[in-house]
Amino acid sequence: MRPDVRRRVVVLALVGGLAAGATLAAQRQSYERLNWALLASINYRPPDARALKNGTAAPRPDIFPDRVRALNGRHVVAEGFTIPLDVTRDGASLFVLNPDVDVCMFGVPAQLEDWVLVTMPPGKRAPISHLPTVVRGRLWVGEEIRHGRVTSLYRIDAESAQPVGSFGW
Repeated sequence: MRPDVRRRVVVLALVGGLAAGATLAAQRQSYERLNWALLASINYRPPDARALKNGTAAPRPDIFPDRVRALNGRHVVAEGFTIPLDVTRDGASLFVLNPDVDVCMFGVPAQLEDWVLVTMPPGKRAPISHLPTVVRGRLWVGEEIRHGRVTSLYRIDAESAQPVGSFGW
């Protein structure tokens, strides 16, 4: 290849790489880091047991402070530990994400306000790992009631989920 052509190819590759890097940086900036302490700050009390049992309990948006309710529908990035709920050899399509390794590894019971239910996109699965996992997606805030039980307060429709780093060992 002629030197002048090689130089143009290198310059185009560099410019293309810089543009791709700028695009990735812009995408990262559009995600808000999930504040676990804010989610856990609510003093959650489940609906009346009789209303849950007979199917008349409805989600109550007023139980969330404005700062928490304002997160509904936002794109977030959350780092935590996973408890897989739907497992195959390819990973999990549904899992619980929480900020504390104790909940996952030692079975410490968590309150509903201490974790997020994560659903991967159709056909995608998150790797199962004991390492911290970074999830990117859209956060939904609100009581989810199914079959007479509150199943979650927070949910993420994930775009991606990837284990990262190590415990510093």
